[in-house]
Amino acid sequence: MEKVAFYPFLLFVFAITMIGGWIPTFKLWPQVVFRLVISFCAGVLLGAVFFHVLPEIGPILGAQLGYPVMFGFFLIFVLEKFIMVHPCEEEKCDYHKIGVAAYVGIGFHSILDGVAIGAGTLMNLSLVIILAVTIHKFPAALALSSLLVKGGEYSRRKILLSMFIFSLATPFGALIAVFVLQGLDEYVVATALGVSAGTFLFISIGDLLPTVYEEHEKGYKNLVALCLGTLVMVLSHKAI
Repeated sequence: MEKVAFYPFLLFVFAITMIGGWIPTFKLWPQVVFRLVISFCAGVLLGAVFFHVLPEIGPILGAQLGYPVMFGFFLIFVLEKFIMVHPCEEEKCDYHKIGVAAYVGIGFHSILDGVAIGAGTLMNLSLVIILAVTIHKFPAALALSSLLVKGGEYSRRKILLSMFIFSLATPFGALIAVFVLQGLDEYVVATALGVSAGTFLFISIGDLLPTVYEEHEKGYKNLVALCLGTLVMVLSHKAI
């Protein structure tokens, strides 16, 4: 991607994330719709990793490919399971308070998404990575804002302010990544992208993919959404 297009796309990522955080302050989405969106996002992330990122960095990293991918996978595992919090699916559920540690974890997670965009831009994977990150940030913002709304402890103004900061984290991470990685050896850039691939894998497998089979009665709809998300990445791979 040309540099001139880099900044408008960062603005696009910010806007989509902000919209996702803004919606629950007016109306909470039904779980059925939310799960369909999540299933589609899981397909996009999996497709981005297996059809775009790994084939691009595999020849560069060679036998070392597994190390950054595994590191990214476990890094997000620690953040997700020991620091960050998520809204419960059940209607009767105690919504957790979001403390400083959770905000730090969520912010760091968002910055890692930005690093993925920066590294992807330097390796001609910008459109694919931006699509994968954007389509992940929307439901993430939707879920986080819904958690804050249902918690009942934050005013609408504070929620929107929190989502504004959350939305800025990914573009900020992308700018820092491009600045730091620019001019470095392609092995370093590929390693950074490998870490990002690991984070994408955990997000899709650990967070998003379970929603595909949560509803057994109409679970096929979620499966179709998952396949459509994967198909988007397959078609984009053939188009590039």
